[in-house]
Amino acid sequence: MMYALLPDPLLLLTPALVGYLLCALLGWLLAPWSRISVLLSGGTLLCAVASLLAAVQMLFAPLHSARLPWLHYAVEISGLNALLLLVMALSGIFAALYHAGSLSSLNPRARGRQLGLINLMLAALSAAVMADNALALLLLLELAALCGYFLIVHAPSAKSLRAGHSQFLLMRSGTLLLVLAFALIYSHSHSLQFSVIRATPLPDALRNGVFLLALAGFGIFAGVMPLHAWVPQSHSSAPASAAMLFSSALMKVGLLGILKVGLDLLGTPPLWWGLLVLLLAAGTAFFGGLYALMEHDLRRLLAYHTLENIGIILLGIGGAMVGMALQQPLLTAFALIGGLFHLLNHSLFKSALLLAAGAIEQQTGLKDMEKMGGLARLMPWTAVSLLIGLVAMAALPPLNGFASEWLIYQGLFHFSAAPGFIGHLFGPLLAVALALTGALAVMCVSKVFGVACLGAPRCAAAANAVQANLCLTLSHALPALLCLVCGLGAPWIIPLFARLTGMTAEQSLSVTDTLVSTPLIAILLLAMPLLPLLIAARYQARRQPRRVQGSAWACGYGHEDAMVITATGFAQPLRVMFAPLYQLRRWLPENFGDGLHRNAFVAFCRGLAAVELAVLLVVAFA
Repeated sequence: MMYALLPDPLLLLTPALVGYLLCALLGWLLAPWSRISVLLSGGTLLCAVASLLAAVQMLFAPLHSARLPWLHYAVEISGLNALLLLVMALSGIFAALYHAGSLSSLNPRARGRQLGLINLMLAALSAAVMADNALALLLLLELAALCGYFLIVHAPSAKSLRAGHSQFLLMRSGTLLLVLAFALIYSHSHSLQFSVIRATPLPDALRNGVFLLALAGFGIFAGVMPLHAWVPQSHSSAPASAAMLFSSALMKVGLLGILKVGLDLLGTPPLWWGLLVLLLAAGTAFFGGLYALMEHDLRRLLAYHTLENIGIILLGIGGAMVGMALQQPLLTAFALIGGLFHLLNHSLFKSALLLAAGAIEQQTGLKDMEKMGGLARLMPWTAVSLLIGLVAMAALPPLNGFASEWLIYQGLFHFSAAPGFIGHLFGPLLAVALALTGALAVMCVSKVFGVACLGAPRCAAAANAVQANLCLTLSHALPALLCLVCGLGAPWIIPLFARLTGMTAEQSLSVTDTLVSTPLIAILLLAMPLLPLLIAARYQARRQPRRVQGSAWACGYGHEDAMVITATGFAQPLRVMFAPLYQLRRWLPENFGDGLHRNAFVAFCRGLAAVELAVLLVVAFA
């Protein structure tokens, strides 16, 4: 009934895309006027809301093709495409709010560049996830990646230029791999339309080659290890809103590509495809969580946790591929629903985390956690959003990360019970890897919140911090609130994902029967603190106040600054315990193409990126 009151989704999507482009153009032209920049941020917000309404209407639509009115752009409408469009729209809402709140700290040139590139990136990503052919998908993904490059190099520092150069080289490599993959498909099917590719059977050797090329190409965009070199640097160097779009939107399109190639376009996958994806997923998740704990830069730490969660989503995609290969419908259902639900959840809690980190940087000028401290008292709303995002990231109940990871666990348990040696070996192994990843994430919660938000400020900038303005606060508080809603509402949301993936009523019932009640967990967690309080009230003696003398943390000695917990000290036991694994960073370099970081070549790449961006814009509007 409610859907009937809304306009046609295509009539909502068209003005949303046009609005993004107009806001980008006007942002570049009218940047010096701050009030106009605020209005344009509001325009971006309206475009994102329109895109959100369109996505909600298309979530359960059957697969079909259509053309956007006036634009003559062919789109493929399905539940999967609509889910990705929903993610892009939510990311656009959060980015618009953050940009509106950060205008006062930007000079006119930076203001116009950021607004223009963010809007252009949102338009490209929103159109990419709805594309009905490979050519449009690749061109739009390339356009979004180029926008990301110029957002990274916005600051004229050596660090930003180095990060942008690594991103440029890696993503051009990914694009070339994808061009080669779809060229192989075109040589046999004579079409790049997804509907034609689905209907054209390919020889096994060609299918295998296309899958490996596409996995590597889309894996670069998704940040799959060892193809992740651009992720930590870009998240630290780009503006916070851009870093959020990288994590919540751009990398998700890479996952969409892996899912489409592995589960949709090339038919039923062989078993080794799924096993390969599962091994890459487990490695990405574990090493992402392990390397995150060594970081002091808050945004670099969150970037590594993005890699961790990319690995968890891939566990769901790989599990679904294995389920299809083994003809295990329940394994496919659990894994796919868990992976897609975690894709949405990760976009929510990572938006809260990265934008909260951006608000801290905006108010204090700090990225290094070692210099923070005491922010829970000085920036309470930001600290609460940070805590909610961290707890969701660690998959602790009753937040949304717990619900989606629970389904992935169920999928791995079904994999363990599958007939054959492969399931008996890989199922428990992957479940243990996921559990270890969760433990590392819990440690990260303690490290980040304890060091950054608790205790006393460690420098004057942290001591003088104040709560950010309303727009900045809303930008991270809104996704944090949605984390709570999706966590507590998981028993009602997960059946919707079962419908989204086309599960039968019997399979949907089996999935629903394994769910735990997150509202009940929330009630029990809220009730738990009451028990020790009641015990303390019952057994409290009059002599207890006389025993409270001195500082509990001084251990009988005068307090010194060295006694305060630090990020380095927190992670030191793990550094010793996993020393051989940390040595692997030498073979997983963060600086892709170290020998190519020369001033002349960097300048050449920047000019090439500008030319390529101009050409893509001409092609898009031609």
